[in-house]
Amino acid sequence: MVGVGNIYASEALFHARVAPRRRARRITKAEAARLAAAVKQVLSEAINIGGTTLRDYVDPAGTPGYFRQKLFVYERAGSACRICKSPVKHFTQGQRSTYWCSTCQR
Repeated sequence: MVGVGNIYASEALFHARVAPRRRARRITKAEAARLAAAVKQVLSEAINIGGTTLRDYVDPAGTPGYFRQKLFVYERAGSACRICKSPVKHFTQGQRSTYWCSTCQR
């Protein structure tokens, strides 16, 4: 996905149940609609709770973002999927980390 950071891309793809290695031309209109809605939902929720602090990010007031506690797949490689309990997987794509559940995302 272009234009969305890899944290939010991994999370949106998970919520839309779309595998990250799927070619865009192979995604149905229904899947594209689910993905667009998931991007909006994930970004909105992240913004509402201050973003995602992974290392040292804080907002101008010095407050860290709390969206990290809500992540379903990002940086959870090897951990159980919060939905199906299969292990979350990881691969590097264009120097970016991508995380997904091969059971939930097809």
